[in-house]
Amino acid sequence: MSGDDDDSTLCERAAAGCEQSFVALFHRYYDAVHGLVCRLSRDTADAEDVAQETFIKAARSLGQFGGRSSFKNWLYSIAMNTLRDKRRSALREEKTREAFIRESAVTVGETDQREAVAEVLGSLPTDLRDAVTLVYIEGLNHREAARVLGCAETTVSWRLFRAKGLLRRRAHSSGVLK
Repeated sequence: MSGDDDDSTLCERAAAGCEQSFVALFHRYYDAVHGLVCRLSRDTADAEDVAQETFIKAARSLGQFGGRSSFKNWLYSIAMNTLRDKRRSALREEKTREAFIRESAVTVGETDQREAVAEVLGSLPTDLRDAVTLVYIEGLNHREAARVLGCAETTVSWRLFRAKGLLRRRAHSSGVLK
């Protein structure tokens, strides 16, 4: 087995019980999955847990990977579902949790600007933030994002449209845009 084996070969071998093949897939995609979850959850500890749980779930269900999408997108789908489950759990435990938007003063410097943009992005409803993250940060096209999110491609387009409007208004009110 070489580091150049393609995903489908590694998946087949891993599904047949080859631990080395699954380890190769893990090393190939862990950073991407962890990065996605980290950007979506904005909590490094949660991202670590969700990324690890994603690979555990993937190992258990490798036989169900049909190759209709890329292995990376399949992992993203598992990660998104795992993160959703974790979010639902947290919401059940914290029924009184409220969303907040910090009004920031006019920012100075690039770091402050990035933090303000992250804050405005973080203030979006989860479904809109997930669509924005997958398309504009992860670089997925609308069809791929729809598969990961488990919705129609038009739904992704609509979420992005709504997110842009909300982001524009919130960026103006928080001082990110003047």
